[in-house]
Amino acid sequence: MIVNAIEHADSRINQKILIGPNHINAYPGETIQFPCIVSKQPNAIVTWCWNDFCTLGKTQLLRHETTRNGLIHIYQYAAYPRFQLSINERLNHYNLSIVHVSNKDEGIFQCQVQRTMDAHEARSERVRLTLITPPNGQPTLLLPTMPLKQGQPANITCLSAPSKPASKLVLYKNELPITEEPLPKITYELDIQSKKNLTKLIYIIDDPDDTWDNALIRCAQFYEYGNAPFRDAATKLKVYYKPKARIESQNRYPLTVNSTATFRCIVYGNPEPKFSWFANSMDLTSLTSSIISIPLSRQVHNHSIGCTATNSMGTTNTSIRLLIRYSPKFIVRPPKFVVLDFNNQQSSKSNPVILRCIIDSFPRSKISWYRYGEKLIEGSLFNLENITTREQQGLYSYQIETDGFQTIIEDFIIYFKGKPLIYIQEFKHYRSSNTREFECQVYSSSPILKISWRINDQSIESTDKSLISTTCDDNSCKSKLLYNNQKILSSINNLNRLSCIAENEHGSEQSRLYQINSFEDSSTILIPVVCSIFLLIIILSIAALYCGCRAKQQRKRSSIKKLPIVYDAHYSINELIKDVGCLRTSDFHTCNDNDQLSLKIEQSKIEPTDRLLASLFNNSSSTKKLMDNLSNESSINSSGFHSKSTTTTFNNEYSPRLAEIADYTFSGI
Repeated sequence: MIVNAIEHADSRINQKILIGPNHINAYPGETIQFPCIVSKQPNAIVTWCWNDFCTLGKTQLLRHETTRNGLIHIYQYAAYPRFQLSINERLNHYNLSIVHVSNKDEGIFQCQVQRTMDAHEARSERVRLTLITPPNGQPTLLLPTMPLKQGQPANITCLSAPSKPASKLVLYKNELPITEEPLPKITYELDIQSKKNLTKLIYIIDDPDDTWDNALIRCAQFYEYGNAPFRDAATKLKVYYKPKARIESQNRYPLTVNSTATFRCIVYGNPEPKFSWFANSMDLTSLTSSIISIPLSRQVHNHSIGCTATNSMGTTNTSIRLLIRYSPKFIVRPPKFVVLDFNNQQSSKSNPVILRCIIDSFPRSKISWYRYGEKLIEGSLFNLENITTREQQGLYSYQIETDGFQTIIEDFIIYFKGKPLIYIQEFKHYRSSNTREFECQVYSSSPILKISWRINDQSIESTDKSLISTTCDDNSCKSKLLYNNQKILSSINNLNRLSCIAENEHGSEQSRLYQINSFEDSSTILIPVVCSIFLLIIILSIAALYCGCRAKQQRKRSSIKKLPIVYDAHYSINELIKDVGCLRTSDFHTCNDNDQLSLKIEQSKIEPTDRLLASLFNNSSSTKKLMDNLSNESSINSSGFHSKSTTTTFNNEYSPRLAEIADYTFSGI
């Protein structure tokens, strides 16, 4: 039996609410309707629940209404006369209507299809009927005791005026809605006295600071139904907070020495703070002005200056560091002469290991080490342990680069104890037509005994002190030579090999300059070069003009075509007849010189034309006819000047008129 009951329960069908009711907000006195369209068994009963009370009592038929969708039966609940049930059995419509709604009708409504032996029950959503009652007042702001204090959280509460449905509240700070975290919290409550809804907004200020001091707080109340006016409530907050301080510079950067820097201390807070100056953590209570001026020097570089602001909420310090640009200054300078001795084991232990170059400057300097212009290393230290052979001795230098200042380049000598180290060079800026200057620099850790000069292995011996001058210091000597042919060696014309020889207790050493020819002034070389270039340009220009003229003549000759005899446009017909007779007999001597054609034509050019004319005049009758036509042409065109008619031959055709396409016209000589 139990199994049969379970199988019977599982075979039940599901009844459905196809279209259920929705929430309704209505004004008092209106008529509203909750729809309910179902899918049910024929014997199933549809009922309406009000505030979870699903037995509204008996109904009585009021009337029938016929529509195109079928017959509608309208029933009235006996216990609730304003509640009416409209039933369309064909479409399964069971709609609940309330006539002249009032506050008593508010509540929760639900449509249900009761279960049967063959079907399950069905229920709609629970919906609310609310009568529209606009708020009749403005919102209320509830604030903590003023002033607020920094570090102590504060709550701002806003309550709306009672209404149905509840109003909407928005909180503004300085006319901008508060949208940042934490967001305001919204809750809804029921006013016990008015039986209306209240909206409650709570906003928590975690840490009131200077941004909240004198901030305008406004709570706006919006009601979406009817024509209720916009209402709001506003107030300003007062907050006590720690003072703020900052230093404003009124200077051009970068700061430089021998100038003055001006600074201003700006403080603000609530309550009004007091300020004081300090320098390097030392209070300067004697300075009472908010503006101070400081003379700038190298000594105050990297020092700090600041001001302190104090009120009842606390103390705030701020400071800046003075960064003053100043030129490089040596703290440790490398020696100009470094002596290394690797021959004696005891003395080698005392050799310097590291050279130091320490610079005081701002900005910080960059130090580089060079040998004969080749960069070796960067940094303030130069290691000498890698210099172990005599070939590595010589001229070294270090370069100091500081942004905004001139680069400093200093030379120094690394010398291996022994024979002198010699450098010879020529000063080219001193050159003239007869005199040249040379310098011999000699380095030695022991006294220099002698310095001599040789030209082409011949010693320079002269009592003129202006020719050779020598100066010495602790570790070096500098010898200068003014070379002049007339004063030194009149027999030597070319200075091909110049030597400087120095001697100390360890021996002698020399340095030479080779292939140094007697000097010629650069201007004496430059003038012939310029003249040669100018002459070459003239020759090339003449050649170019000549070639251009030749090419033009050749193009002109090639453009002249071998045309038949062409008569001048001003050549008369009578003269033409005479010339034709002359051509016919080929007797050029019988023709008058004055009657000859204006164009002189070579015999080779006339012969083809003569043959053409002969072929035309072979027939005597044709000749006579042609002569008559020409005579008539002459009589017609005769006037006080020559006729414009011409005779020409084109494409083996003879015409007494000048062809319009003739491209060439020759004038008479």
